Amino acid sequence: MKQDRFAAPPAAGRACAAFSFAGFWRENQSALLLAAAAVAAVAVLLLWLARRRRQDSFPDLRSAPGSAGGADDFAATLVEGQPEPVERHAAPSPGLHGKIEVLVQGQVISSFLVTDNPLPIGRDPGQALVVIQEPIVSKLHCQIFARGGQVFVKDLNSTNGVYIREEKIGEQRLQDGDQVFLGKKGTVRIVYHA
Repeated sequence: MKQDRFAAPPAAGRACAAFSFAGFWRENQSALLLAAAAVAAVAVLLLWLARRRRQDSFPDLRSAPGSAGGADDFAATLVEGQPEPVERHAAPSPGLHGKIEVLVQGQVISSFLVTDNPLPIGRDPGQALVVIQEPIVSKLHCQIFARGGQVFVKDLNSTNGVYIREEKIGEQRLQDGDQVFLGKKGTVRIVYHA
């Protein structure tokens, strides 16, 4: 007679054996030992692959001398040799044309790099990139910009004017060390460094 898979559990008259780990171990000892060995082998293989991948990714890292190897290799590493010093040459980076220092009453308050983008200078943070909060400075006083590899300053119709060597200018090419005065009093000046 064919038995139904979804049949009711065995009758209460039959005794069900209680589960015991000791009995399970005795009956399946070889299978359990084989499974434990397989898990250990997989763990060793994964550690070996991780170490090999680490060495392939960082070939200049090597185990410290005298380390026991194995798991300690991840803790102690040395870099072989020192990197070569990078030589700095005087040639400026493309798009970099020097820097300016902003001085108020002889004190340097900030400095900015002169790049291919113009540097508007003024008192209003909404209009100027270089903000100088002094009454002699207009909301948008002047701008410093690069054109053809040279740096210029241009007055933007300021109230108190822009001066170089006590001469009021509209637009002037700047040379290394030039001092640009915002207003004739000389309390606010910009020094250009090539």
